[in-house]
Amino acid sequence: MMVLRMLCLFMAMCVAMPVWAMPDVRWAQCDAGRPARCHPVVPEHLQLKMPFTTLSTVVSIAPDAADTPLAVDIDAMASAEVRWNGSLIGRNGIPGADRSSEVAGLYTASIPIPPRLVRPGDNHVTIILSAHHLWFSVRQPIHRLVIGPPRDAEAYTLRHYLPTVATLVVPACALLLLGALLFLGQIGRTVLPVMTILALIVVQGLIEISKIAVPYTYPEHLARLTVLTGLTAVVGLLLVVLTCRVFLPLWTWAVSGGAAVAMAVACLLSPGLDRQAVAVFVVALLAVAAGAAPGTMRRDPRAGTLLIAAVSLAIWAYRTGPDFLDTVYYVTAAGAAIALGLAALLRPAKTNDAPVAVTEPSITLRDGARHHIMLPSQITFLKAEDDYCTLYLADGREIMVTMTLKAALALMPAGFIRIHRSYAINVRHLSGTQPGPGGRVAKLHSGTTLPIGRSYAADLRVLVIG
Repeated sequence: MMVLRMLCLFMAMCVAMPVWAMPDVRWAQCDAGRPARCHPVVPEHLQLKMPFTTLSTVVSIAPDAADTPLAVDIDAMASAEVRWNGSLIGRNGIPGADRSSEVAGLYTASIPIPPRLVRPGDNHVTIILSAHHLWFSVRQPIHRLVIGPPRDAEAYTLRHYLPTVATLVVPACALLLLGALLFLGQIGRTVLPVMTILALIVVQGLIEISKIAVPYTYPEHLARLTVLTGLTAVVGLLLVVLTCRVFLPLWTWAVSGGAAVAMAVACLLSPGLDRQAVAVFVVALLAVAAGAAPGTMRRDPRAGTLLIAAVSLAIWAYRTGPDFLDTVYYVTAAGAAIALGLAALLRPAKTNDAPVAVTEPSITLRDGARHHIMLPSQITFLKAEDDYCTLYLADGREIMVTMTLKAALALMPAGFIRIHRSYAINVRHLSGTQPGPGGRVAKLHSGTTLPIGRSYAADLRVLVIG
């Protein structure tokens, strides 16, 4: 129910987003006589028509401003040809009537206006656009189209991505540190999900800031934005999965599937790939909050903190818009991954009501080159991880060993039983069984619930009752 409420809240936020009507193809007028203060002169949500889209306007130049250097700056998913007072002043690529006759232009271009063509009074400007190299329709093909002082494109791009470069240091350093600790054997493989998220964030950031050095054509820029949006969705879903594994293990795939559907809906409702990336990350944060919500009911302080932080960041990201991706997204995503990793490792100590014999023999389990020596009574349950096995201890620790679940169970004393193909429990920590979403589940003293496979139910009943 909490998950459904969170998803409904986000759907309401999406519906409240502004709906842009199709604008007229004529430009808005610049400030007369003040070319240095020209505003964007075409609606950014204008849809390009086939085979050509022709835009035109009149720019009024005051006599004392006729010598001011001017340029037409274009950020658009299209090739362009610019004419000033009827004279061709430049092209960005070559517009064409079809794909074969068009040469794809750069996404960002600045075309200087020859001073000899600038005259006091009215000046007629015409831009012919074509976009045959787009492989799907873009709701925001024109990002920026301005007549004004020439722009230093390289300096502008560098200033724009400086926040991204700065915030990318956090996930990059965290990934290197965790990799070094894992290589030195100081931490186990349970940190691999966190490292995967951090690696994806670093790759995403490198693709983002590559625009500083790479002059992308408009179809390449579209591919770049599509990959960035896809990586944002993957990072968000992994954060949701990690949250559910800590606080809601039996509902991991249900919550993650709901988040994926909500992400797809958010993409359909959001104009522009930048806004779509923000929307899917907002959905992920709300799903993280939904996954942590049951933990707050168990008075888990980690869950309460995560829920408040996720909802707050979701609201901030929604209100900030695309700028959120270039400012704090990388720190936010990396911080969430690290916090969830610590929450999984540093679980609150649980009270073990079962007495432990002082003379209980210990067992030794392998973790690569390392060996773990422990008392069997400390183990609450075991989980299969392909060719590995994770041991969950009563003090909240998780230890992954390089043994299968079957091999680990062979070393355990009486009282350990397999209840599912992926789980085995220590019956001394069993509180009881109860109905669950997919059948009966075993409830441990710590509050953890684990599924009971049908083929294992009889053995468990005999061991507990007999």
